[in-house]
Amino acid sequence: MSDPTSTSWDNVLKNSKRVVLWGADPLVTDDIDWVTTLHNAAGYFRALKDSGIKTISINPIATDTAEYLNSEWIAPIPGTDCALMLGMIHELEKTGKCDHNFINKYTSGWKEFNAYVMGKTDGIEKTPAWASKVTGVPESRIKSLAHELQENRTMIMMGWGIQRIQYGEQPHWMGFALASALGQIGLPGGGIGTNYQYSSGGSPAAYGPFVGGVPASVEPVLPYNKAWKGSKVIPVARFVDCFLHPGKTIDFNGTKVTYPEVKMVMWAGGNPFAHQPSTNQLLEAWKIPETVVVTDTCWTATARHADIVLPAATQFEHNDITNIGTYSNDGIVAMQQAIEPQYESKPDYWIFSKLAKRMGCGDQFTEGRSEMDWIKFIYEQSRKFGAQMGVKLPSFENFWKKGYFLYDVRPQERDYVAFANFRKDPKRNSLGTESGLIQIYSPKIASYGYKSCLGHPSYLEPTEGLNTPNKKYPLAYMACKSRYRMHSQLDGTSSHDFANILKREPIWINPENAKSLGIEDGDIVLVKNDRGALLAGAYVTDRIRKDTVVVHHGAWYEPVKMTDGTLLDIHGNSNTLTMDIPTSDLACGNVASSGLVSVTKYTGKLPEIKVWDQPETVNQ
Repeated sequence: MSDPTSTSWDNVLKNSKRVVLWGADPLVTDDIDWVTTLHNAAGYFRALKDSGIKTISINPIATDTAEYLNSEWIAPIPGTDCALMLGMIHELEKTGKCDHNFINKYTSGWKEFNAYVMGKTDGIEKTPAWASKVTGVPESRIKSLAHELQENRTMIMMGWGIQRIQYGEQPHWMGFALASALGQIGLPGGGIGTNYQYSSGGSPAAYGPFVGGVPASVEPVLPYNKAWKGSKVIPVARFVDCFLHPGKTIDFNGTKVTYPEVKMVMWAGGNPFAHQPSTNQLLEAWKIPETVVVTDTCWTATARHADIVLPAATQFEHNDITNIGTYSNDGIVAMQQAIEPQYESKPDYWIFSKLAKRMGCGDQFTEGRSEMDWIKFIYEQSRKFGAQMGVKLPSFENFWKKGYFLYDVRPQERDYVAFANFRKDPKRNSLGTESGLIQIYSPKIASYGYKSCLGHPSYLEPTEGLNTPNKKYPLAYMACKSRYRMHSQLDGTSSHDFANILKREPIWINPENAKSLGIEDGDIVLVKNDRGALLAGAYVTDRIRKDTVVVHHGAWYEPVKMTDGTLLDIHGNSNTLTMDIPTSDLACGNVASSGLVSVTKYTGKLPEIKVWDQPETVNQ
């Protein structure tokens, strides 16, 4: 299944008795949208706080959202969410509280999954006692939590962060298994949602056309100049492995992918030196292509490692058009140019049009349209689709003059219940899975034979975690989104001053761990493992479980070579320490929150932070 629309916040507030924030921190992450946003969700969280609905946050840290809502905090060991859910499912099965009426009618593969839960397939019965040993959550609370959610109309709101771990495909899959056991999917205020923490998910969707864009492909395309060796498409999270090992064949989603040899990289508007795991390894891989071109608006850590930098204009320096709200679809906004492009910067469309012309396909790329021509074309397409929906959009001239157009929200969207139609008639409202039902066991995935992703949701022990003790690196390491940045965006602004300690990214550390290590609040510490080392500022807080530390991601990578030849990231890029391994052979997603580290007080001279400075200009 794709990311399904979540039950509306209006319905949750009216019908839910429990809201479980599982690995979710929506007050921090909901400010991000693929398009622009009205931040609709903020008002709903204020309403949730005042509603009397009990909220439960399951997370190794007491999140900003949990603090705001005064949620009950359950703190499992990082990476063990699936074990916790398995213990709860076992408890429901053993006590006869598992909703088999729902399971039999709306799911496929429960028999195979249940055999795993009861230990018939691997010899390990997933009891609450077993789950307690794995997660660190008391057995009694695992049992009582299962019954509490079963006895009350419950909405489970799952975050995306728990997917950014080794075996990251499992938590959401297991979440649907748990929600199926509770039997509340498709009921008002009940079930599970996977996008409440992003792009104002759960806000009622307005009724109107979604804005299109410039076509993603150019036809006809020119033939390749040289024979292409390898697969034309590789998982994006595996590009470093591709650079390092051209010709290597890997498993991916039931197929085989062979890495091509990459001679040139053109990276537009991204910052892999912030988001790619194991940044020191990326640094070595980045040297392999003959030419690296980066297009961006500022000197990111990635731009600093490019052969050629094409200065892109900001959104204030050119015209554009976009939707308002990915999930809420509030309307269309005119992104009107405020100033002329500064210095040598040019709009992205100008840059790519010029490149296409030099490659001999300029006319095919532009289709004879200027930037404003495309904006008018895209808007007129939206007007056409709107008319078919019965929504009348104004003329382009009137739209552009006003600057926006908002759609209406229909009453049925304000009271939308996810999977309600499916629950009413599962045959007529098939989910598009192998069976058309909630796919608890997938024969297709099982047929791949992947040890890293079985045919049903599973708990798989991480390569690095607190359940695999390591004397050298005794602390679990997490990398969460910062409340002060949009991922790595805004690190080059004064925004970082709100959190940084002596210009270093903070590291959250439990008081008990800090005391044993001789670390006080505000100290600069050295955080390291075999993948690298970074400096961070100690933030000693009881808002993180013992033996776990967090460095929020997004600080720009600034490596300095030490006397022993090793690199020290002096600013605190969290991905300096994360593992560059695929989530599994199925998805090959990136792993941004799994690993082990050591933390010690830093006593050396603090290097000066220069990553925000303009690079030195040479060879003019």
